[in-house]
Amino acid sequence: MTHPQVIVVGAGLAGSLLATLLGQRNIKTLVLEARRDPRQHGSQGGRSINLALSTRGRTALARAGLETTVVSDGMPMAARLMHDRQGNLTRQPYAKDEQQAILSVGRARLNATLLDAAEQTSSVEFRFEQKVTGLRDDGKAVHLDDECWEADLIVGADGAGSVVRQSLEALKCCQSVTEPLGHAYKELELPPLQGKHALDPAALHIWPRGGEMAIALPNPDGTFTGTLFFANETFERLQNEVEAREHLKTHYRSMLEHVPDFEEQWTNNPVGFLGTLRVDQWHHGNTVLIGDAAHAIVPFYGQGMNAAFEDVRRLDELHAAGVNNLPEVLFQERKPNADAIAEMALMNFVEMRDHVGDPMFLNRKALERKLGRWIPKMFTPLYDRVSFSNQPYADALRHGKRQDQLLRRLQSLGLGR
Repeated sequence: MTHPQVIVVGAGLAGSLLATLLGQRNIKTLVLEARRDPRQHGSQGGRSINLALSTRGRTALARAGLETTVVSDGMPMAARLMHDRQGNLTRQPYAKDEQQAILSVGRARLNATLLDAAEQTSSVEFRFEQKVTGLRDDGKAVHLDDECWEADLIVGADGAGSVVRQSLEALKCCQSVTEPLGHAYKELELPPLQGKHALDPAALHIWPRGGEMAIALPNPDGTFTGTLFFANETFERLQNEVEAREHLKTHYRSMLEHVPDFEEQWTNNPVGFLGTLRVDQWHHGNTVLIGDAAHAIVPFYGQGMNAAFEDVRRLDELHAAGVNNLPEVLFQERKPNADAIAEMALMNFVEMRDHVGDPMFLNRKALERKLGRWIPKMFTPLYDRVSFSNQPYADALRHGKRQDQLLRRLQSLGLGR
């Protein structure tokens, strides 16, 4: 490719979807990816929490004509199912309309689908094992080891450890801060039981334990991807698989019984970092950051991928419209929404970890669903706004806080009991 119009750094989910959309409009696009092609070399297991696809992500995929393909590969989850210490189950639908569901999708398969779709256009070139070393000072070109590529638009879609963002910081164009959650995660695979899912495959399973928790999401092959979310100190204390098994036997027995090779998985699967990345500026010259490179969040609202795909959709819409100063315009629109979903993801962590088994909380959620059914034009639950609409995250958060105040007031008056 002699002179790309757009350079995308990163061939992960956001980068490959953006390349697909640009390629479909015959925009000459060069994608630079430091890793090897994951379709040929596979992806390392135990390192990525299953993805939850909801309306925002589906809207972006639909723009690329890929929604039906991706949805057919996913597992619909209409509710979350809480497991208490005694093995009792409590079901909580996600939406006021129980026909609505989020989808559990596998990262590797989705990435391959998007890479294939981009390559099917005639305007996209992928260069794997091509490490970008930085930006030119004016933000209008990228440096590789022995090359410098200019483009009308450069998009940093290279994840939370973004080289593009680090280059912007080195140029004094932005500042970033990573706020550790104080918890980390480790994945465990729950294999099929007699050829079928070991747990209800139509739900996201949660083991809330106050201060820590576990979840499990279904996969089409009959497995579940389980994830342990423990305080950093807990992972440090559990020095070996024997101590870890004892901890799960005490607190997560109904999960542990579905992991026959627990010791092997505990030893081999790494502990992953959890934190919130905040970046004060996402752009310089022709360069703009999107997705985790600009706003990595904790995974507890299932919106990390969906927010990144929404970045992609809006960037493509602005680019197609010929908007001047696209990096600045995209940043001004998306930054407040990125901050809002970061806040809601942290709120949902506390909710999932500490409150989903609390009777007052469950009562409030039941009242929320009733009001959503009785007066849908006046009252839409926050989860519906976030997961089943394209309402800006910042607007959803503002409405959600007002509605929560109303619900608590109604509870204090004895309604909903």
